[in-house]
Amino acid sequence: MKILHLPVAYLPWTIGGREVYCHRLCQNLQLLGADVQVAIHQDVSGREPLGNHHHEGVPVCVLPPISDHGDRVASVSRTTNHPIGFREVLAEYQPNIVHFHDSCSSAGITHMRLSKEAGCKVVMTYHSPGQSCLQSALLYHGKQVCDGKISGYRCTECRLSYAGLPSPVARFVALGSPPWIDPASPGKINHVLTARKMTELHHSAWLEIIELVDALHVHAAWVKDIVLLNGADPQKVHFLRPGGPNPVSHLVQLKSHSDFLNIVFVGRCIDIKGIHILIAAVKLLPKELPIKVTFFGPYWESKNYGRNLLQQIKGDVRFELKHNLPNTQIVETLANYDVCVVPSIWLETGPLTVLEAFAAGVPVIGSRLGGIVELVRDEVDGILFEPGNAHELANIFTRLARNRELIEKLKMNIKPPKKMTSFAKDMLSLYQDLQK
Repeated sequence: MKILHLPVAYLPWTIGGREVYCHRLCQNLQLLGADVQVAIHQDVSGREPLGNHHHEGVPVCVLPPISDHGDRVASVSRTTNHPIGFREVLAEYQPNIVHFHDSCSSAGITHMRLSKEAGCKVVMTYHSPGQSCLQSALLYHGKQVCDGKISGYRCTECRLSYAGLPSPVARFVALGSPPWIDPASPGKINHVLTARKMTELHHSAWLEIIELVDALHVHAAWVKDIVLLNGADPQKVHFLRPGGPNPVSHLVQLKSHSDFLNIVFVGRCIDIKGIHILIAAVKLLPKELPIKVTFFGPYWESKNYGRNLLQQIKGDVRFELKHNLPNTQIVETLANYDVCVVPSIWLETGPLTVLEAFAAGVPVIGSRLGGIVELVRDEVDGILFEPGNAHELANIFTRLARNRELIEKLKMNIKPPKKMTSFAKDMLSLYQDLQK
């Protein structure tokens, strides 16, 4: 069986949970005897060299960038007029399955249509809220978790208010778009006035996607609820939790004998990951409390968010920023810490970090939200706190720093997650069922 994976980006050029997940899945499918290939369109920045490559044994084909990448209508409609090179990949590789890991102009409806025309079965994994939410985070006005129902008025009003438009104006504009204004027209005023049209275009694109796919794979129960709420065929929806890396040996796991509470964060430096909440919580603590936080992950210096955080922790010996961890070193590195903090402020579909921490035998301190709350058992193998509540998180840190026995109790209750090999078997069975 041949499976073509179509993410938006891939390792080693882009590092994130989606890319790591896709790579681990490909590697484990190979171990099961499947023939896998990854294809991506080059980013407009040119960060990926064109042509055929291999990353840790996985073949990766980098196609030319799509020319309408930044086009507003193409982005919202998940289409492109120039899927350059994709037809040729389908003709040459002749996959049985095309597995999409996003729904955007460079890996979306146009590519799905071409895949179906080539006789392939189409699978899509829902990796992030942005696949159904045009605001991208499923946070109403950027603050309150949304139920996920796509609504012409509410979704438009939410996006406009979040973008800074005064609420009365946002509510008025969300009522409808003037029919004589083309959504492709340039200018901020035209973009505002056609916001409702864009929401409707987004909704139409979502409906076509759930019609085109033969299987819609979800990682979490909350995702299943949302895709069903938005019209997905229950027969197409497959809830399969991803597997984690192999657990470390008990000989590798360290007891909490350090004088400090050693905390670790692993992930991209972006606002939705809630790193600012973690830093704020530590800043609330007295400096004499023995605590240290180590950050692993990319993008600290490439975005304003990261640069602002660097200024906040500058000169504070309680914080240490290290390099990004290679995929093969994550679990053994995590095993050196007391707890792993996952302070996300959006709905995580996994997250892989929780599975990696549990594979390392490390308790998770996480937001009581989305996929985190589905994986972490509060006061059993981790501790949950209200999303965004730095004071509650600070209290948890104080409690752990003064009660080393609690850390050991949480560690003893951790159950190693399902292995990625087992998950790959589930996915392979799904692929095979689609071929029947």
